[in-house]
Amino acid sequence: MDLTKPTRLVGLLWGGMDAFYVSFVVFSSLNRGVTPFVSDLNSALANMEQWGGGLEFLIWMGLMIQISLIASSLLLCLGRVSGLYLAGVQIPFRIFFIIPSFSLILLLPDTSTWIWLTIIVASEGAKAWSLWWLWRRRT
Repeated sequence: MDLTKPTRLVGLLWGGMDAFYVSFVVFSSLNRGVTPFVSDLNSALANMEQWGGGLEFLIWMGLMIQISLIASSLLLCLGRVSGLYLAGVQIPFRIFFIIPSFSLILLLPDTSTWIWLTIIVASEGAKAWSLWWLWRRRT
C-alpha cells in the first residue's frame, strides 16, 4: 500500500498506541510476578466461577480483543489495509471492555471515572474518523 507521509503517520500513531497498550499490560503483569494475559484469564475465569458463571464468553472475548491488539499494532505500523479493517472492528469492543485506543491515558494519575470514560470515547471517535480518512486514501 503506497502511503503518503500524513497517512503513514496516522497508521504509525494508532499502531504505536496498540503496541504501547500491549507493552503496558505485559510489563504490569511481569511487575506483579504473573504471566501476562494467562494469569488475568485464569483469575477472571475463577472469579466468574465463584459468581455463578454463565458469562465466561465475555472473558474469552476480552482476551481475544487483547490478542487482536498485537495484530492490529503490527498491521497498522506496516501500513496494511487489513490493519484498518481490524482496528475498525475493534472499536465497539474497546469501548465495551474499556481498552483505550489512546493508551497514554493509562499513565494518568487518579482521575474521575467519568473524565476517564469521556476521554476513552473521544479517543475512539478520533480513531474511527482517522481510520475512515486512511481508508479513503488507501489507493
